[in-house]
Amino acid sequence: MKAAELKTEVEEIPEAECLDILGQHSLGRIAIVADGQPQIFPVNYAMSGRIIAVRTASGSKLSQAPDTKVSFEIDEHDASAGVAWSVMVQGVAVDATEAFDDVSWTARAAAAPWSLAPGAKPHLLAIEPTIITGRRFQVRPASAT
Repeated sequence: MKAAELKTEVEEIPEAECLDILGQHSLGRIAIVADGQPQIFPVNYAMSGRIIAVRTASGSKLSQAPDTKVSFEIDEHDASAGVAWSVMVQGVAVDATEAFDDVSWTARAAAAPWSLAPGAKPHLLAIEPTIITGRRFQVRPASAT
């Protein structure tokens, strides 16, 4: 089936449901600006309340993200059901490795996210959301309308 033959309806997902969805998954993408350029990194994460916790090694995420605005996104597509969804979080990143603020304490309370990539991930980034949005897309053949 060609993309032009699909009809898509969009449903906004309420914030509470977005938080539930975030809590049921563990793989997402964090978008940061590093050296003046937007970059997107796949990451494993865990939730504690509204806080997203990401384990990381030293590098771009740790050196560029703290105290800046970041975006975080997860999504999924079930072709057999004809449904896709996306949840996006906008917020501020915090180096929660050793900090004593509320966001850092909350991030450290999250279950330690497993690591997809090899190597030690001794640092903890936390994302404190300012905006959480989600959309669910119901995709079906145009002839099904």
